[in-house]
Amino acid sequence: MPSLNTQTKIALVLFTNIMVFFHLPIVIESSYLILLLLILASQKEWRRIFIYISIYLSILLLSRPNFLSQLPIIGSIIGFYTLTVRRLFPLTMMAGFLIKSTPVSSLIYTLRKWKIPEFIIIPLSVLFRFFPTLRKDYQQIRSAMKFRGIAVTNWEMARHPLQTLEYILIPLLMNASVTALDLSSAALTRGINHPAISTSIYQKKKTFFDWLIITILIIFLIGGLSLWEFL
Repeated sequence: MPSLNTQTKIALVLFTNIMVFFHLPIVIESSYLILLLLILASQKEWRRIFIYISIYLSILLLSRPNFLSQLPIIGSIIGFYTLTVRRLFPLTMMAGFLIKSTPVSSLIYTLRKWKIPEFIIIPLSVLFRFFPTLRKDYQQIRSAMKFRGIAVTNWEMARHPLQTLEYILIPLLMNASVTALDLSSAALTRGINHPAISTSIYQKKKTFFDWLIITILIIFLIGGLSLWEFL
């Protein structure tokens, strides 16, 4: 399968965002999730698919009424959180796929093609570079901790939450502002705010596969909204 156009990926996020706002039956919700998993399968995202299926099945098991009824007080709390996570889960899937598989230059080209204002494009370009940089910072912190014999395994991290907070979250938060400033400076240095029309190597046109996905999304959206109004 050909790789998806950036416009199609953004459309997936937008359509999924619309679907999240409506309380659709579990059948429609699961069908839409299967569609998203098939799209990820076409892009050979097998590891992500396995993780997403495992998480979603765990959410469904935890939200079963028979299970929640056995826990009068905690069950209502678990039910609330599982419902919230389940509703936001498809959006998280597509947002993660967009961030991972889309070069920032391609995103900027697409947004400028859509005539999006620069005060929206510049923060988004910094945001897309921020999360991968944050992940690298986390990996460096974990490597330093393992080198010193501190919380070598994930189980040790779970056993000592205060130590995890001290050695991981605090350095990440302290470094986050510096990272954001560096990325903003780098984007401005590259001339992202230059008023002249810039060229781009990402000028890929939508293929038949892109149009097929967009058509299916429109059908899902119309069918889901019609069913929501009927219910």
